[in-house]
Amino acid sequence: MKTLNGRAALWKWALAFILLGTVALGGCGQKGPPDIVPVYEGVASLNPQDWYFFYGVGVPQHPVLDPEGDWSFEIPNSANGGCVAYLQTPFWATVTPHTVTLTFKIESDSPQYVVIDPSDHPPATFHLFFEQQNDNLIDGNGRWWADAPSDIYNFGSADGQVITYSVPLTPELWGNVYGKFDAQAFYAALSNIGWLGVTFGGQFFAGHGIALSSGTAKLILVNLTVS
Repeated sequence: MKTLNGRAALWKWALAFILLGTVALGGCGQKGPPDIVPVYEGVASLNPQDWYFFYGVGVPQHPVLDPEGDWSFEIPNSANGGCVAYLQTPFWATVTPHTVTLTFKIESDSPQYVVIDPSDHPPATFHLFFEQQNDNLIDGNGRWWADAPSDIYNFGSADGQVITYSVPLTPELWGNVYGKFDAQAFYAALSNIGWLGVTFGGQFFAGHGIALSSGTAKLILVNLTVS
């Protein structure tokens, strides 16, 4: 099972969320995201109602409009059993995209970030990722994460700053569920892309969830483009 940069070793993901009293990913009966087709081809929606939280606790179905960007959400508090894991929007393209560019800001006040999986370790992170249409959460090539350290945000490292990541959609920069780099599998997934978004985890598991033990923090999406 993959550990580097947080790809899903599903039994460990399950353990973390059993401890929280909720369900985990595919190995524990959780299904992948629903088949939602976006209105516009090749365009990542910036409407908060088109973004969905999955596999978290104490988060709404969607983020909310924010005057400083397109949308935002408050990172939940672990004292209330809350955590955030996946946040994604439907995406499809008939022409293979080349680059995804994310601009964001973290507004925080005395935050203490925690990672949910007890086998992971801080600092808490979030990663860009994309997912195939009709992913079953079991196929190791169903989800791919931007894997370069320069494209992974460590919470607390630059809170308060506007940050942009522009990541070419090339196979040497994206790892699958097990952290493997496979050009053929990568391009097959990209040609069948169904979702685009971000996941939250620690230094080993990109999507196993984070929360706050104290303080506050809000992630603001300023812009997201795919070209």
